[in-house]
Amino acid sequence: MVSCRLPAEELQAFDALCTQLGAKSRSDGVRSVVRMASGFLEFSREDSARLEDIRYELAKIGTNVNQIALAANRGRAPMVKAQWASVDELRRSLPMVAKALSQIIAERRRQGVALFRKFAETQEGARHG
Repeated sequence: MVSCRLPAEELQAFDALCTQLGAKSRSDGVRSVVRMASGFLEFSREDSARLEDIRYELAKIGTNVNQIALAANRGRAPMVKAQWASVDELRRSLPMVAKALSQIIAERRRQGVALFRKFAETQEGARHG
């Protein structure tokens, strides 16, 4: 349990940060701040929404790249060797980027609670070890 007193100005600033982070309570806000200070992923609701938008756009780009490759394979869009190399690179890298982004979003949804508990246990063990 942690408690502290803050001047009105600092409390207003903290409440604004809680709102920005999407914290449902001041306790959630304190947990988010502690996790951020410990190096865990914490995003505001706006940032989370942006990440979802980016993931959606990546999926659309991947679909377009696949359509380009299909059209080229059928002779509808002739490409030189360098263009094929670029399309192949995109086809290989876009799924990896999308997967990494999905993992970041999933971690945000979990709020890092399990990782934070593991981190806390490790720190506690190091102090007593």
